[in-house]
Amino acid sequence: MRCPQCRGEDSIEIEIRLKEEDDVQFYSCRLCEAKWWQRDGDTIALGDVLDLASKKK
Repeated sequence: MRCPQCRGEDSIEIEIRLKEEDDVQFYSCRLCEAKWWQRDGDTIALGDVLDLASKKK
């Protein structure tokens, strides 16, 4: 994954299952320390991740 800030290619990816069908990916760039989240290939805000995590089934 290419970093959206520095365009570096050295990032960490962690996939997290929030609910049965709600998977998100967390990325952290090792070069510039940028952090971002994605869901279904789209970048989402941390607030959206927290909303998904707090929803009841």
